[in-house]
Amino acid sequence: MKIHIKVLQGQECSMDVSPEMKVLELKEQVSNRLKIPVNQQKFLVSGKTLADEKCLDDYGVKEGTKLILAIKKNEDSGADPNILRSAGYAFLTRFYTEPEARKVLEEFIKNFHGSVSSLSLDDLERIAAMHLNEASRKETAH
Repeated sequence: MKIHIKVLQGQECSMDVSPEMKVLELKEQVSNRLKIPVNQQKFLVSGKTLADEKCLDDYGVKEGTKLILAIKKNEDSGADPNILRSAGYAFLTRFYTEPEARKVLEEFIKNFHGSVSSLSLDDLERIAAMHLNEASRKETAH
């Protein structure tokens, strides 16, 4: 049977699978095809995360089903988890005293987390697609 896989960053592909296929096997095929490491893949269907040891049939996956593939951040990437906080603080201290900048930043972070946590996967996908399209237009223009 053919299913569709939509990567949150915009890629999309179709794959031939069997209902008895384990989610881990699907991740391995996706890794070979899309070059996304297995340990960074997280599949979702109808808002549920698919467990590696279960079969696709366990989640009601059938011909034409669209699976969402979220790419998990690589823990070994060395990225600063507080990059927004650091950048915000550096920016705000240009205009405010240090205590004022900290206070403004804490309110901003609180509001930011509240706003982001209310977004659905569809919202995040639209935002990502919009920014990726904008970035590719800029690259094409240069």
